[in-house]
Amino acid sequence: MTASGGLPDILTAQCPRVATAIREALHGHPAYQPIRRAAGPMFGGRRETCARLLGLVLRGDPLPADDWDRFRDLGVLAARQAIPLPVLSEAWDLALTAAARTCWVIAPPGRFAEMAELTAHAARLAVGAREACIQGYAEAPRAGARSRPLRRLLAETLIDGAPAGAIAEAAGVRLAPSYLVLRCEAPALTAASHWERESDRLESWDGVLYSGDLGGLIVLFPAAEPLRAEDRSAEFTAGLAARTRGPVRAAESYRRGVANIPAALEEASRVLTIVKAIPDAEDRPYRADELLVELAILGQPGIRGRLAAVLSPLDAGTDLRRTLEVLLACNLDRERAARELWIHRRTLHYRLDRIRDLSGVDPSSARGIQLFRAALTSARLAGDRVPRGERDGHRAEDASLPPPLSA
Repeated sequence: MTASGGLPDILTAQCPRVATAIREALHGHPAYQPIRRAAGPMFGGRRETCARLLGLVLRGDPLPADDWDRFRDLGVLAARQAIPLPVLSEAWDLALTAAARTCWVIAPPGRFAEMAELTAHAARLAVGAREACIQGYAEAPRAGARSRPLRRLLAETLIDGAPAGAIAEAAGVRLAPSYLVLRCEAPALTAASHWERESDRLESWDGVLYSGDLGGLIVLFPAAEPLRAEDRSAEFTAGLAARTRGPVRAAESYRRGVANIPAALEEASRVLTIVKAIPDAEDRPYRADELLVELAILGQPGIRGRLAAVLSPLDAGTDLRRTLEVLLACNLDRERAARELWIHRRTLHYRLDRIRDLSGVDPSSARGIQLFRAALTSARLAGDRVPRGERDGHRAEDASLPPPLSA
């Protein structure tokens, strides 16, 4: 390493300052107290640990085998304390950033080349220490229920975009070349028995990984054959829908390659937001290419404002918005919509005429119903008058009416 002419002595003398910066960066983080208990005594104490690692950086030494084992033990402790891997990874990055920033502030002017060299070596050490930590995290659940914790851990690792090879090996799972990402919510299935049954279904499929529960579930279906993965996703969602009267909202996304799982999850999450706002959403997985109009609306505040203006005249009437929502949910079947609203068909016709007169848009026309559907979806995306029953996990028509005749 380049001779630093006193730079190691300067940084070593300020080691307590570096340790304090790390503590302040992590203070308030959800993983701070568990990590403090686990990592504090790694090398004798918080400051001793900081001095040990800073010394490795300054000497240019590789990570010794004993230190590798210590970081592996840290991963085991984190797993046993139920710290989610993404949370642990975030805390790790915060600590490294705080240490590097403080050292750069401490370094005298004109030492840029030497500090750059030290920072590069610190990054290499950090990669090795992180790998050891993840290996320990992956191996920890072997002492208990092996399959379920490891599958969940592997799913969370892939979702986070972190290296997953060691965890896959520990879980006995062979990673697929690509995965279809399903995000779904079935909030009405709240009993523990429901989740036990569905998690057993997921584990019966080879290579399927998952994280979360029925209130907010992420499933990774191996997609060496994308069409087969789509069938599995649809089958799982249909099974949920068959067991509940409440809504099952789902969205899926496929991107080639394991590295694109985070991007696929981001797209599926965006689509799910829209699915939950569509009045006539079906209990099946939706894809982004099915909702291009709604996605465009989501990114255009000006259009959303104009759509809100289409609905605002309906507030002069009674249950007019709700009438449109139920009509759409019934696939424009007026007989069924009247039954679901618990009104006579003539009353439904009167309400639709009233909607036309107030808004100037005819809900009986193809253009009119399409416009109202877009306006209602936009309003729900904005949180405007989302039916209380749907916020609580039930269908809109269940919120304030007696059970529909179709039940």
